[in-house]
Amino acid sequence: MKPPSNSPVPDPFPPALSEADAGTGEMQLDALDTYVLGRLTEPRLFRAGAKKIIRGRLDGSAGGREAFARDLKAQPVNVFFERVDGATFATVSRPPLARVPENWPLHLALFIATLFTTAWGGAYWNGIDPFAGSTLARPDLAAIAGGLRTGLPFALALLAILTCHEFGHYFAARRYGLDASLPFYVPVPPFFSSLGTLGAVIKMRTPLYNRRILLDVGAAGPLAGMAAALPILVYGILHAPVAPDVGGPGIIFNEPLLFSGLERLLRPDVTAGTDIEATSLVLAGWLGIFVTALNLLPAGQLDGGHVVYALVGERQRWVGGLCFATLAGLGWLWMGWWVWAVLILLVVRIRHPRVPELDLPLGRRRTAIGWLTLALFVLCFHPVPFSIR
Repeated sequence: MKPPSNSPVPDPFPPALSEADAGTGEMQLDALDTYVLGRLTEPRLFRAGAKKIIRGRLDGSAGGREAFARDLKAQPVNVFFERVDGATFATVSRPPLARVPENWPLHLALFIATLFTTAWGGAYWNGIDPFAGSTLARPDLAAIAGGLRTGLPFALALLAILTCHEFGHYFAARRYGLDASLPFYVPVPPFFSSLGTLGAVIKMRTPLYNRRILLDVGAAGPLAGMAAALPILVYGILHAPVAPDVGGPGIIFNEPLLFSGLERLLRPDVTAGTDIEATSLVLAGWLGIFVTALNLLPAGQLDGGHVVYALVGERQRWVGGLCFATLAGLGWLWMGWWVWAVLILLVVRIRHPRVPELDLPLGRRRTAIGWLTLALFVLCFHPVPFSIR
């Protein structure tokens, strides 16, 4: 691709230098690399997967930033600017992000299927089986539609929380020019999971190569998900009927600090011996809190692992080990923690993978966001989420 006529970048680019000629002993350099390195103060050059990354401090004036962006506009690179504690930093990565075509039919089909299964699950929680009295040969369509309609508020609320969580990660990644997929929703029939879903995930196709990106992408999901869960939970608590706690058999949704604090603030009429009913919106909001706590467990490549690694670096391995040991112990109170301990040990891993630019300062704002995110974990976590009596 030809540079603009007023660009100081040489045209055409000479062949890449050999490692010996470049004298780096690490990677090949060409004229574009040399130009970028020359424009930045204290530049760093490294690889992240298949990408070559150059980043450093730039002249913070509007003219300096605009000139740098203009010079590289026609080049095969991605350029990202950020302000950290009053300084302007530029990150140049190549080859540029090649947009992987999204499989829109698949994403849409999974979303619709999850909407169906969560509405089905919501109907179950309301004591309605939409398919009771139906057979494959003779389905009662009116009864099915009516039953699913009762579960729709739960489905829409839960999917709003999950969608905001995943798109928080997605937009944070795209802001840095990283390649991230759209969310993949995971539908599950309610007779396997009473919620009708196992959640949603996005796939990161490019690595998170410095601690600022790690914190921004890691924290964005839980914070966005909580931004959706809070109004749902507040509305649900305000409008939930109060009933006497008769102490009969059933599932008890134990209240983490965030839930109990909101309940005391919003519903002073809930006194000893009474409780609010787990309506569709209350249940969806509670699940939003629970999902946030699970994602913020400070282990491996969970969101909490990203945030802790960004804040304390390699010391995260001690926090991850403590997390694993704690879950293994809490499994005696709620067996689900044993499942999570095994997942952390075998899949998520205790220790976070190394990030190349670990010594990059986070800045005051990001540090505050990181600790705020971990405080959110404390507010959302309960050692015994469910109990049966």
